[in-house]
Amino acid sequence: MNDKRQRPQRPFTLRHSGNVGSIVQYARLLRERQPAWNAMLDLEIQDHTWLVAWSDNTLQVLCQSPVWHAWLRRNEKKVIKRWNKEFPEDPVQHIQSSIRYWHAQLPAQPRVQKKPEIYADQAAQTLKQSSKQMAPDIARAMLRLAETLEKAQAGEATKLSAKEKGAELSE
Repeated sequence: MNDKRQRPQRPFTLRHSGNVGSIVQYARLLRERQPAWNAMLDLEIQDHTWLVAWSDNTLQVLCQSPVWHAWLRRNEKKVIKRWNKEFPEDPVQHIQSSIRYWHAQLPAQPRVQKKPEIYADQAAQTLKQSSKQMAPDIARAMLRLAETLEKAQAGEATKLSAKEKGAELSE
């Protein structure tokens, strides 16, 4: 028989104890104070900062970007005054803020295919003509380049594998 069936079930409660209990209690307190925190701030910054903690006369805040971090630094005294008025049981003297970038998830943008680059029509022909006057190694390279340009203009250019490149180099 399964041992779990024989044991009496503990009733489910919302009370937690130990470390988990203290974390849950702290999270509830944070959730309760976040609206009050937002009310202390000007409208422009409310959605760009989050209250993280308060202890040892220091308020810890998370900012979305350096812009809001700088705003908080400029208005630190005003925010501290409002905090101490709202929560006299937890007075603060400093605001410690850190920056944590977060970006709104935007819908996926359709990928735009690159248009093939347009090369001068005579570029490949000029390379072929010039290769006749060059050393053999340079002439082969110029002819390969002319062939690549012609393929690119025709829209047939493909990426060569390492094997194919090695075979061409060994010619």
